[in-house]
Parts: sequence; structure tokens; C-alpha cells
Amino acid sequence: MKTLIIDAEKCSGCRACETYCSLKHDGECNPAKGRIHVIKWEQEAIFVPINCLRCEEPACEMVCPKGATYRNYMTGAMEVDPHRCIGCLSCVFACPFGATFVDLDNGKVLKCDLCDGDPTCAKVCPTGAIVCEEISKEAYLKLIQNADRIPVLVKQALGRNQ
Repeated sequence: MKTLIIDAEKCSGCRACETYCSLKHDGECNPAKGRIHVIKWEQEAIFVPINCLRCEEPACEMVCPKGATYRNYMTGAMEVDPHRCIGCLSCVFACPFGATFVDLDNGKVLKCDLCDGDPTCAKVCPTGAIVCEEISKEAYLKLIQNADRIPVLVKQALGRNQ
């Protein structure tokens, strides 16, 4: 199984990940329909790609009243069965990372499915801010280290503006 490792310090904010994700999944270049979103602090030049972290005990799965959110054990991705999903958005509100999104055109839940193990976002990221690695202790530690750096980056940037 694989996971995405995101290094916010390398992200340029180009949004290629969002655009190509929507193209792959929905056939249109519409960043709002991506399963990954770049959170931006423009003035501070901080860009953080956010996507499903495939939690060990996923809140999105636990709160789903219809069992529509589930782990794909072949890829490790948390997925949503569109036939079982009733659009209650419980999974969206339960995600502690804000990594479950909604297509505002149709109310459909958008969640990173790792592109069946070959993530498009990692292939198109021009700075290497998004990489796909086999799940290992080392990959898990990188994931945690990179997540821990995000608040530090924001705090440093906000401190520059005061």
C-alpha cells in the first residue's frame, strides 16, 4: 500500500495537483472538484496541500450512518460509495484535517482515492511537494514530521507581518 507524503515547504501554490485531480476524476480542469486542495496564505507565501491522511481510526468512517465511507484495503485509501452515500456530510464535518470535500454542483462527497495506487497529484507536482511512497515506518515518520512543520511555517510567516 502507498501513501502521499506532502512537504508544504516545497509547495509553490501552483494548484496543478487540484487541476489534474479534477481532470482525472471528473474530466474537467476545475480545482474546486479536486480531491486535494491547496490552502493558501498568499501574503506569507505559504501553501499547504491538504488531502485525506487515511487515519488509522478514521472519523469519517465512524460517523457515516450508511457505511458509505470505507477503507479500500487494496490501496489503503478511504473511499466513498456514491450509491450508499446520502449526502449528509457527516464525514466532511468529522474529518479533523478538513480533507473531505464536497462538489458544490451536485453535493457529491470528494475524497482522495489515491488514484488506485498511482496518484496523479504526485506525478504532476512540479516541485516535488507531493510524493507517493510505500507505507513504511519511515514514510509514516515523514508524514508526521511534515504535518508538524505546518503550524511552525504559519507562525513564522505571521510573525514576519507584525
